[in-house]
Order: sequence, then C-alpha cells, then structure tokens
Amino acid sequence: MAINPYFADMPCGINDPYESGEVSKFAELQRGLVPISNSSPSIALIQAFLDSYRLLYCGLPEIQRIDYPPNLTMGALFDLVVSAKYAERLIADAGWTYCEGSETSDGSSLYFCYLQTCPRCSVNRSVKPKVVSNKPGSDTIGEICGDTTCEILSEIIKVTSPGIKIGKNRDRQADVDFVIYQPNMLALGETKSSPLVIYPLEVKLNHPLTEIREGQRTLKRDHTQATVDVAEADIFMYIPHRNLRISLGKASSQQFPYHALIQHIQSPQNLAEIILAWKELYRVYEANLLRDLADPRKWITCGCGGGVDDSKNKPGIDRTDDIKKGTYQSLKFGTYYKERDSRRIIRSVLASNFFPLRTFNRYLSEMVDVIWTKEKYSRTFYLKTQRNPTPRKYSLFAQSDLFYLYDAIICFTESVYMDERLKEVTSLDTYINRICQ
Repeated sequence: MAINPYFADMPCGINDPYESGEVSKFAELQRGLVPISNSSPSIALIQAFLDSYRLLYCGLPEIQRIDYPPNLTMGALFDLVVSAKYAERLIADAGWTYCEGSETSDGSSLYFCYLQTCPRCSVNRSVKPKVVSNKPGSDTIGEICGDTTCEILSEIIKVTSPGIKIGKNRDRQADVDFVIYQPNMLALGETKSSPLVIYPLEVKLNHPLTEIREGQRTLKRDHTQATVDVAEADIFMYIPHRNLRISLGKASSQQFPYHALIQHIQSPQNLAEIILAWKELYRVYEANLLRDLADPRKWITCGCGGGVDDSKNKPGIDRTDDIKKGTYQSLKFGTYYKERDSRRIIRSVLASNFFPLRTFNRYLSEMVDVIWTKEKYSRTFYLKTQRNPTPRKYSLFAQSDLFYLYDAIICFTESVYMDERLKEVTSLDTYINRICQ
C-alpha cells in the first residue's frame, strides 16, 4: 500500500533521515494513514458549531461565560455529531415506535429510538415501556465515535497549532488509531469514545393512529412498532428533557440531516439551547454517580441501566474494559514504538469524548503519572558513605530511558497532561485563548 503524500514527512517514517533503523512498525503505520476529510458533511457541521460557539462565548461578559464552558460544549458537540451520523446511516421506514401521547399536550408521535424505551414517556412521565431499539452494533459505534473524535480534534488543532498534522488509520484493527505530529514530535493515539446521549428522531402525527384488532378498527396500542415513509415525512431531532425539536426535513433531502442542523446552529441562541440541554444531562450523570437517583432524565442517557440500556455502555472511557484496553495500548505504544526511536520524540495518547467520572478514582487516579522503564537501561553503581561504610547497590537510569505510561489522556470534558507540548497543541484553554483574541 502506497503512502499518502500528505504523510510522507511523518517522523520516524521511511523518509525520516534520522530514523534509527527499526522501520517496519513505523512504515506500516505510515502506509495506513489517511487525512481527516475537509469536505465531509460532519466536518461542515463541526465547523458551523465551533463558529457559532465563538460568537456566543467570546461575545459574552466574562461572568456569563461560565454557563457555556468549553469542555462541556465539546461534549455536546460530540454527541450532536454522533446523533447526526446515526440519523444519516440508520434511519429507515421501519423501526419506529408509536407514542399516543394521551397524557401530553404534544399529541401523538412516532419515535426512532436508540435506547429501549420511549424517550418522551420515560423522561417526562417516569414510565419506561419496552420498545424496539435501533442502536447499531459495537463495530459501527466504534467507527462513528472514533472518526468523530478525530474530526473534532482536527478542528481544535487547526486553531491551536495550524502547522501540526493529524491523520487517522484506515485499518481499525491496527495498533494506532490516529497520529498527531510535527518534525520533533509524533503522538500515537488510541480512541475509546462513546456518547452520553443519542438524540432520537421524531415524526409528529396529526391524530392518533388506528389498527385492526379482532376484526374491529380501534386505536393503535401505545408503544407498538410502526412504519413511516421517511422520504416524505417531516423529521425532527428530539431532545425530550427540554421538549426541544430541531427540524431536519425529509430523509430524502440533500445532505440530510447535516444541512438542517447547520442552519439551526448558525444562530448562537439555538446553539446555546443545545449546549445547556447537554450540560443538564451531564449534571444528571454526574449526580447519579453518588447515588442511584430517581431522576427520570437519566433514561435518555447511554448506559443508564434499568432495562433501558446496558450499564456497560457508559460514555467515553467511563467503562472499566475501555480503561484496561486503553492502558494496555498506551504501554504497547511505549514498548513497540517509543523505545525504537533514539530521539525519544514519540508520545502516547489515550483520547475520548468523555472523561471517566465514575471510574477515575478506582482505576486511573494513581496511574496517570506512572513512569516505566526496562532493566536493560540500568547502570549499576555502588555507593558508601561515612554513616554507611558498606557499599550499597544502586541502579541509575538516564532520563531519556524513562517513559510516561500516558503522555496525555485527552477527553473533551476533561484532560490530563504529562507532556507540555501536547497540552499546548490540544488543550481547550489554548483553543479558547486563540478564538477570543
């Protein structure tokens, strides 16, 4: 496989004159890299979101900016983009759930659900009827979430360090998911992302539906499956805990659903509603860590349990399996890549959309600053003092032979940095300083 010309200058790659001789792993990585597309509809949505956020955030007095913090805003952006990708890929005539809405003022609707309950009734009435879920398989979720993480990181880096390159690996089974580099730094990234919320789709009905039962026409049973012609129906993205609807048009419309979403969020006021709605769910998730709350808003969040969604589907890296896998991958980046470059310019990054609120203290807090090395790098010497005349054995390691387990854990909602250059390049503090200059 030929190397994409954009990545021909990757440090440690086959064209690097300073490469130390171990080329196979780096050449394999280099051949697998593809650029982040600048013409995809999801990139256009991200750019529109960030442009509108700049107008909103930088136009506010300092005291009001706290309502729209950049870390939670990026979390909201991630989930909005993933929701759009779900709608683009998964929407179909079948798979809808009928909600009669007899106890609401909104009337009857059809919902295209990604969790196993009605979004309107569970959040607004604390009722959790079992419904069909249209959530895709784990491979599709991983692909969508991994791509979205890289796309948002790419747009952040365009502002913080325009000269730095970022690319993703076309092989999802490869060691490295993405790279960030400049001539004196090559960061190898592993993504473990998953949304806090996927907003369901809605088609509003003019009247309750009917069906034939036992030879008689009668009102259709609540929360049963239904079909709709999505090419002709007016479709909304539904945010139930705010009773907020974003018109997406028909599924047959051009650039569905991106064009309509871009038009909607170009208004900073509309964007503010989306950010505040996501921030509200983040606070619900955060509060629920302390005790199992009866708050019905949790039933719209991924991994909420209770028969609505498997608790293993917690957002971001707030899942023990992903922390374990990500930790191993960071260690592998060190032993299979960092050591093989004599200049020690390689960094390891664990990236996600959502920082581990639930699992950080139990699984990560004592590991983020771990440094490792190998016995082969040690130099032995003996030292005696006046107080201890018997020589004692010591092992000495050069600083260049000591490696951080994680050079950075980069999450949109919160990050931990051991490496200052990575912090400068990817931190939201740097990003905000740049856009509000």
